Amino acid sequence: MIQLENISKRYPGGHDALKAVTFNVEPEEMVFVTGHSGAGKSTLFKLITLIERPTRGILQVNNKNCNKLPNWRIPYFRRDIGIIFQDHKLLLDRTVFDNVALPLVVSGLNHREIQRRVRASLDKVGLLNKEKLYPLTLSGGEQQRVGIARAVVNKPPLILADEPTGNLDEKLSDEIMDLFYDFHIHGVTVMIATHDLRQLKRLRKRVIQLAEGQLVYDSDNDNEYNTD
Repeated sequence: MIQLENISKRYPGGHDALKAVTFNVEPEEMVFVTGHSGAGKSTLFKLITLIERPTRGILQVNNKNCNKLPNWRIPYFRRDIGIIFQDHKLLLDRTVFDNVALPLVVSGLNHREIQRRVRASLDKVGLLNKEKLYPLTLSGGEQQRVGIARAVVNKPPLILADEPTGNLDEKLSDEIMDLFYDFHIHGVTVMIATHDLRQLKRLRKRVIQLAEGQLVYDSDNDNEYNTD
């Protein structure tokens, strides 16, 4: 599903955000990516979604060689990835329904199929009764659920979530993480960047830790997790 081989990313000015990172994520796996602020988590997600390109190394996602993928193919490539952001990135002047429908409209689906998929997605996250509301009328947890519904409406085989519970209390964090777990057990590959050590212990899934742009721990191996 995701293969990184000696992936490095150097930004202008000489800052190395990632340094020779190598790991694989298998289809239908659930993986947490953790590490201090600036460890390279967001850069990793930007490379996987081709918002950025690696400086060195080989990257493959969904059986596609990202090093060789031309820019014009990137929008099609991203249709197979559901992306969830901590700050939701919802369109405040659009209803919940319209926010979730946006990827389907861009893809050119017909009106009936859009209606069916959006309502199925909203039902999955428990917001079917709020499709006509606007994001600002929703709680933070509900806004995050709209972001999740939008990310999965295309039925992508891969979900990436960048700090999806960072602004939520424990109860809401558990509910959001349980949604991701449910997608995982139904065959979706899920990768979540998080600082929430409680969720790592609660869900007991694979953990990858970054520090200073390097991979310093992978629970698939036997090295020790660094809690600093």
